[in-house]
Amino acid sequence: MHLMNRSGCILSVVALACVPSMLAAQTVEEGPPSATGMTRTLAAIASTPLGALTSVGPLMATSRDEKLLFGFRLQYGTRALNEGRSLTSYGLTTDLQIEGGAVFSGTVGLQRGDDALCELTSCDTDRMMAGLRYSKNVVTTRPFLRVPFFTDNDATGTAALEFGAGWANKAFGEKPHWTADVTVPLSLAVGQRTRLVLFATPAVAMAWGTTDRRWSRGQRFLTGGGLTIQEIGRWIGVEGFDVTVATQRAFSPLGTTFGATISYMHIP
Repeated sequence: MHLMNRSGCILSVVALACVPSMLAAQTVEEGPPSATGMTRTLAAIASTPLGALTSVGPLMATSRDEKLLFGFRLQYGTRALNEGRSLTSYGLTTDLQIEGGAVFSGTVGLQRGDDALCELTSCDTDRMMAGLRYSKNVVTTRPFLRVPFFTDNDATGTAALEFGAGWANKAFGEKPHWTADVTVPLSLAVGQRTRLVLFATPAVAMAWGTTDRRWSRGQRFLTGGGLTIQEIGRWIGVEGFDVTVATQRAFSPLGTTFGATISYMHIP
């Protein structure tokens, strides 16, 4: 097995090792901030792209011989609330990679809640959100794991390091929210023309937000994962299309998001 960057792996492990101390310092929350029923920290995370949408698998491997890769993602996420209510989110993400280096991503989106969330008080049930992400592969392996039904192509693995920031406008009786996170995406991929990618996305997130009553800051450990089918468009003669189904969980009540993504990637 060949590691492209052993020091990057060490950095990833150190980042996750900081989780317990960050969680220990988490602000004590007194109760739900609004009609959503979520705690203040979770409400902030759930309103930005980090928590409102779900992750995708890593981009199809590129090299420094390929000067540019860019793409677009249409994303959907849903989160169940109490009493059969829910939050539904839609996002448009642009990805850019130059000469096989880091991937820069920007997201704009809209989150909608049930009208019943504001039936007792006047408030907005729609909110805008936006986010930025930086992702860099730190470990890439050669084929090393035999997978059933893929006897001619062993699986490869990757580990990356991501930094993200997010914003959400006021809604549901909450004022604007902000988030920042460190994520260590892990993946296992198998296949040639069409690839199946299993991935996991452990993360530590910090959230800042406020309600009409109180400003707050808190941390959460998040874990997510899913399946990406890369180059599924080749089945119909169109290259560059991927499909992802995924979930993400914050260890808090009402902390689960389910999502799906359609991606298009292009190398000029």
